[in-house]
Amino acid sequence: MAYGYWLEAEYESGFILREDSQDRSPYRAGDNFFSAIRRDSATQSGHGPLVRFSLIPWDASGQRHEIDWTALSELEHVRPVYFRRMSQTTRADGTGDAAPVCNAHGFGYQYLDANGDNIQVITELT
Repeated sequence: MAYGYWLEAEYESGFILREDSQDRSPYRAGDNFFSAIRRDSATQSGHGPLVRFSLIPWDASGQRHEIDWTALSELEHVRPVYFRRMSQTTRADGTGDAAPVCNAHGFGYQYLDANGDNIQVITELT
């Protein structure tokens, strides 16, 4: 839920892994939530393969972004991509850093094509 959006991953079994307001992995202390999606997608920890990857506005004022992961099943080494572009400035009085600001969210996937090249399909939302 950090910075206006939360992530969600749905698996074949119907299990939904949903980000909380702390951006924490439910599997491993110190990891962020997205690392849990990548790890779960790789190991399929009893839930089956990933079927949907979503970026959802937490206040329902924006558009929900989803990737139908089943449509990507023929791609080699496909994995979800999510990142935030952040900036931080010094306070006007010079006493320290102001709170970080999220300038954009990157959301999509990457895979290896037939030549072994890394292809990234990412939408940057501002």
